[in-house]
Amino acid sequence: MKLKISIIFPLLAITLLLFGCQSEVNSPDRNDLLNDQLSYETVDSDLALMKDGGMPLDSAAGVFSIGWNEMFRPFMDSSEVKGMAFAVAFGERETDLPHFKKFGLDMGNVFINYASNHIEMHKRFHERRGTAYSLFKRPFGHSENLLEYIPNTEYQFEVTGSELFAPLTISLTSPNALMDITSPADGQVIDPTQDLTINWEGGKEGKIGVRLMPHLRPYRGPQGGHGEPPPHHPPFDRIIFVILDTNTGTYTFSAEQIQELLNGIQADGLMAEVSQMDFGEVEHENGTLHTAMKNGSTIMMRFQQ
Repeated sequence: MKLKISIIFPLLAITLLLFGCQSEVNSPDRNDLLNDQLSYETVDSDLALMKDGGMPLDSAAGVFSIGWNEMFRPFMDSSEVKGMAFAVAFGERETDLPHFKKFGLDMGNVFINYASNHIEMHKRFHERRGTAYSLFKRPFGHSENLLEYIPNTEYQFEVTGSELFAPLTISLTSPNALMDITSPADGQVIDPTQDLTINWEGGKEGKIGVRLMPHLRPYRGPQGGHGEPPPHHPPFDRIIFVILDTNTGTYTFSAEQIQELLNGIQADGLMAEVSQMDFGEVEHENGTLHTAMKNGSTIMMRFQQ
């Protein structure tokens, strides 16, 4: 078992980090710079989680990823499960993101094919970060046409190629069942001074990632309304990330861990996620490409007021 408590990408602060970024394919609103920026930051946070999960990212020539019900995404109605995806091929030039360290190469166009669907991924270019391809729901991207979940089905990345990257087809198979947290219930009121046990169903027999993070209480202005946090209190996210070697179906966070997580911050609840990342490798003339088929289940728990 691997356990770590760390500060991760402050998604609440990304609105302060707008850079000149262009969207090329299927993105008529070229003035929507926030979505473009969030797409790059979201790819980078996904790469960080996969690296923590065991992907040898530093030696990768590229990463192709599909995921359902992932952390750091908007909550969606469980009756309409939609998948998100990204693809990036790495060049040699360094960039300014911690995990998106190498310049993204143009791969031509990238499509995802499954069942009778043929979906073109959004192609984005940034002068300092290169090219990345994504299907992220707002506010993390422009995508409305996301991926349905169909059990035990082949999902295919179709890469048309460019001068820098030869054409390629990569096939991944969806899991028979998605992860599902059975207790606590979403929205349940809990006592943060007590141990917290998370129980789940689904997934394969391999490794499981379990994450716990605080939900920050909204800042209230002088008149009691919501407002911007004061300059000396920047927004940030904390996370406890545990990797289990086997799919145990249960994990308990101790009261001591929870109190350490919450120490010094204004939180009104906790978010918990269990996820599974099915990694693979594909050889290409550029090097070893890494693949990930991910799925998870997330709940929000409230503290008694």
